[in-house]
Amino acid sequence: MRPTAQASSNINFFASQRVLLKYFGIAAIVAAVDLLSKFLVVRFLGIGVALPISERLALFVTFNTGSAGSVVIGPYTWHLNVIVTTVAMLLITTVVRQLAAVDPRATMALGFVLGGAVGNLCSMLFGPTGVADFFAIKLNDGNTIIMNGADAALWIGALLLIPVVTRLLRTIRAEHRVSVLAAH
Repeated sequence: MRPTAQASSNINFFASQRVLLKYFGIAAIVAAVDLLSKFLVVRFLGIGVALPISERLALFVTFNTGSAGSVVIGPYTWHLNVIVTTVAMLLITTVVRQLAAVDPRATMALGFVLGGAVGNLCSMLFGPTGVADFFAIKLNDGNTIIMNGADAALWIGALLLIPVVTRLLRTIRAEHRVSVLAAH
């Protein structure tokens, strides 16, 4: 017995809702962990105090008032950061269901990206002096990257998207081949 069009539509609707629930759930957890870690590190370590963890890793609180990578774009840097972050969050939310239909791993990947964006956006909006960064990763004698949990979540999400994008490209190519063959 084949499902009716209505039953199929209901199944797709509920599957779509589960994707969104998982996506927003992951984002909420990531953002909460990020904001809690920022609060705790600033509160208990303090600004400018280094706590070495290993030869290349330390906790060191600094506040980023610029864009990603501490880039300053001028007097409207904060405004641009808020606008660009908000638009990016809205854009990825509009595609999560479609990407999850191609590859279910997209839900987690984009959940990490949204959670990182929410964590840093909340820090921008409600933080006293910018976004707290505290993971100091020494690359070599002259270069150290300082980031926070939201930044790490954004990178993790981006890396998790690599196989999703690869699968999406394969799917698009396969559909293109089928349409080309059907046209001939």
